[in-house]
Order: sequence, then C-alpha cells, then structure tokens
Amino acid sequence: MIPVILGPTASGKTAYAISLAKQLSGAVISADSRQIYAGMNIGTAKPKEVWKNTPHSIETADMIDGVPHYLLNIATLDTPYSLSDWLSAAKTLIPIIQEQGLIPIIAGGTMLYIDALVDGYDIPNIAPNEELRAELEKLSPEELYAKLLAQDPESQAFIESHNSRRIIRALEVMHATGIKFSQLRAKKSPENKFQITGIFSDYDILRARITQRATQMVADGLAEEIKNIQNNFPDSKLLQTMNYKESCDIDLTVQSNMRYAHRQMSWWKRRTDIHWICI
Repeated sequence: MIPVILGPTASGKTAYAISLAKQLSGAVISADSRQIYAGMNIGTAKPKEVWKNTPHSIETADMIDGVPHYLLNIATLDTPYSLSDWLSAAKTLIPIIQEQGLIPIIAGGTMLYIDALVDGYDIPNIAPNEELRAELEKLSPEELYAKLLAQDPESQAFIESHNSRRIIRALEVMHATGIKFSQLRAKKSPENKFQITGIFSDYDILRARITQRATQMVADGLAEEIKNIQNNFPDSKLLQTMNYKESCDIDLTVQSNMRYAHRQMSWWKRRTDIHWICI
C-alpha cells in the first residue's frame, strides 16, 4: 500500500510526511499544483531549503530534512502544467522510487491530483490551444462555468465554479477530443493500492497556523517574490494564486486560505476511505 497524506492548507502535511518517510525509508511525491513551479517559493510555503528559481527534471529530488521530495521546482511560470502532466509524472516516479528500495509517499492538498492518482483517472494529455485559451480568457468566471455546464453538466460534480483555470482546461480538452470531460475522466482500476491519511485538527487551530504562516511569508520577502514574478512573467495567471493575489495583506491572505481550507474539507467529505488524524 502506498501512503497518501492529504489535508487542508497549513494542516501539517509536510512535517507528517517527512516523519513518516523517515520511519518507512520513504521518498515524498508532492501533490501540490503550485509548488511544481520554480520561482514560486515563499507564497507556496516551500521550506527554505528547496527555494529555487530554476526548474529541474521530474527525476531530480529536492531534499527536505534529509528526505527526497519529488515534483517540486519542475516547471517555469510560463509553462502550462496540467493535471495529466502531473498524473503522468507521479505514475512514472512511483516505480523509480520503489526500485531505489524506498517507499513512495504522496503528500499534498491539490484535490484533483490526489483523486486522479488514487481513483485511476484516465486523463488524456492534450497540448494547450493558445488561440482557444485567449478567447476563453475574455469570459468572466460565470460565463466560463455556464459554457462548461452547457457542454458537460456532469462536470459540476468535480469542477468548482470559481476555478477558471480548470474550467478553461476542461473546455480545451473537450474541444480537442469532442468528448465530454466527465467521460474522459472515467475511472479505471488504479495501478497501485493506496492508504489515505487525512491531517486536520480544527478550524481555530488552522486559522492560527495560517496567520502565523502568512506573517512569516511577508517577513521572508513575499513582496519581492511577487515583484520578481510581475517583472519576469507579467502576464502569468499564476499571479492570481492564493497568497500572491492578496499583495501581502495578511488579513486578506488569512481569509483566502480559510475559504480554501473549507473547500478542501468539503471536497474530501465525499471520500469514505480517508483515515483522519489530528496533529
């Protein structure tokens, strides 16, 4: 069984995964859709020892407290990185880690990443259509969601109305294949068996941790990191990522993180195979 560690933002997933990896002789595969980007360091809560501005290959591990971590710092901010890209990379790394005599441990909070791997989603690897994306990006989130549901009503079950990036990707994939995204996302028998552990205490403790982390991000130089991204990638949609779009306003950052944590917990309530623990 491959361990999977999930939980809301700031719940302590990284520390728990490192502790487990040391117990089991393991290596961590990150399931975080923002920590894949080199140059997004402070605002994605990467540990300082893996802050990098230049990406490396998926087979290269970043070391955190002596534990190998994969799928950090593997893309530039101007490189689209899709669910299918991450899923393919994770599936590639599992046997590589096992061949090293280590236990692969999946850890992160990106809900679709976890679901896709654990539930055996078969996601086609469709290249980005820049012309179509440019047209879709002119639409409001409400218009995008209406367009998505008109083409694929079943997608409402797994794509959130505010998530324009994922909506555009779903529309892009359907445009290329002519098949509903919900059908393309059909589950197959997963290649491995997984044991899922969820990390959560309560929302008061989580708010305190988020506030402490947001304050530390500002102290560590988040404003400068945002400025660097704006200068080097001025058109990047990643500037709208949580912890970046709030422009170092700690109160707004805490509010955004708490809303995200509630969405994460609501998402995982649908799963009955998670063993929840409090740390």
